[in-house]
This record gives sequence, C-alpha cells and structure tokens, in this order.
Amino acid sequence: MNVQAIRSSGFTGWSAPAEVLPAANFPRWVDVKHPQVWAPEVYQIAGRYVLYFNARHSVFQRTETPPDGPRVMQRQCLGVAVADTPRGPFRGIDAPLVCAEFAEGAIDANVLKEGDQLYLYYKQDSNCCSERSAIHVQGLSSDGLATVGSPVQLLANMDSPGKQDDWEWRVVEAPTMVKRAGRYFLFYSGNFFGNKNYSVAYLKCASPRGPCDDPGENPILWSHKETLLLGPGHQAILDHQGRTYAFFHGWNRDPDGRLNETFKRCMYVGRVDWRHDPRDGGEMPIIVGGEPKVMPVD
Repeated sequence: MNVQAIRSSGFTGWSAPAEVLPAANFPRWVDVKHPQVWAPEVYQIAGRYVLYFNARHSVFQRTETPPDGPRVMQRQCLGVAVADTPRGPFRGIDAPLVCAEFAEGAIDANVLKEGDQLYLYYKQDSNCCSERSAIHVQGLSSDGLATVGSPVQLLANMDSPGKQDDWEWRVVEAPTMVKRAGRYFLFYSGNFFGNKNYSVAYLKCASPRGPCDDPGENPILWSHKETLLLGPGHQAILDHQGRTYAFFHGWNRDPDGRLNETFKRCMYVGRVDWRHDPRDGGEMPIIVGGEPKVMPVD
C-alpha cells in the first residue's frame, strides 16, 4: 500500500487498512517503479480533503551516503493530492509542492490553519547526504495546493551548543505545529528512526513563523523499558472531546539499525496533558497515559 487509512468511532475497534492513494492516481512526477511514499497528512481545506505526502521524484536525484558508501538515488519531494472524502481515493496534483528548492529533498509535511492563513511545515532532508537537517515553514495558497513566499528555517539539528540538543544526533524531522491558548508549540522528532534513540520533543514559538526556543527539557517522549515502547516518533496531535492525543509509531523490538522482516513499527496513541509552566505562566505538554494502546497496523 502507498497510503493506508483506518477508521474508528473512538480509539478502539479500528477498521482494516484501506488504500487511499492508488498508484494509478500518482502525480506524473513520482517514480512509479520505486515511489517510496510515506508521511501522509490529510486536512479539510476549501471544501475538500487535501493529502500531503512525500515520494521519490522520477527525474531529480541526490547523492545519499549510507554506511556502505555513496549512491545516487531519486530525490524525495513533497506532493499533494485531493479527494472529496477522507476515505479517498486521492488524485495527485502533477507539480511537486516542494522539490527543486532543496538539492537533498524535502519530506514530512504538516499544515497549520489559522483563520484564512495556511502554513506548511516540512523537513529539509539533508541528513541523507551528510548535511545538517532542518525544519522550515512556508506559506500555502488558500486551496492548499501551492507554496507562497520563501521558506523560513525554524530549527536545525545541533543548532544550539546546549546539552539539550545532544539527543538529536544528526536529525530533526516530522514537524507538527500546534496552537493552544494563543501560544504555538512545534513538536518534532529527532535521532535515527531505526533504533531506540528516536524520540519526540517540542519548542515554544512566538508565531507560526517563529522564532522558536527550546525549553531545555527535551525529549518528552522516548524509549521506556517499562512499556516496551522503543523509538517512538513522527507524532501527530489531535484534539478530541476536550482532550489532546498524540499518535506516533514505535518498534515492537529494538532493531538497532539492522532492519529485517522480524521487526515491525506499529502505530500508537497516548494522551497529552497540558501542565502549568512556572517559567512563563503558560503551559507545557507532557505525553502521558501509561502504556500506549497499540493499533493493529504494521
């Protein structure tokens, strides 16, 4: 499957996965032989549903630096597709949303809607190629199908000499901007997704376009032996019936960078509590709820 959708009336009893972006509906720019679609995000914009995703480009390339040496691969770019319902099927828009602007590619789209304004957040995917990764924000058109203006960098890995950045390693990715009580919180993930070091953190931001500051207590979600939760990350935040929830993935075992068919990433949901922050009188997010509930999705 390219993009799987599951349904539930609550947080139990989830449906079987269904494909919502069939290969026949890919935009023309996607490499259909090796599309490698991931990081879907869906929003209701201008009366229809808009799906953001990343995939390999059929023409643009980049030189990746895996442990076994440099290799030329198709570049990961951000794409967009539309549908009349959240169940799809979604049909791709032929122009990439973000691609040529970054030689290393871009992934992990997220959108914040504030009044009539739309903001796009994404990762500059530079750690693929021995460069610093970064998270950017850029304006979106009213239909959500095109970028507006120039990107603004909000965060780069190890951009602070403080100890709080040590856990990030070479990677910051999967941005999620949340507005709560007039304040902005940028959740993100860091480190290597393929082992137990992957974790979730947040920044406090002055506006949708930053600047953003590290509160110095990150990460706020990480591996725990007590819950057998390993390498949690790529969070999505949802408010539902007066509570906030974080959806994220985690490993069923610690692959320690050696991925094979015996290891699986599952989707989890945990509660987010907003607690008083004595430093500024505002709030701070705490991801709690005991052992997360696993959903039946590999």
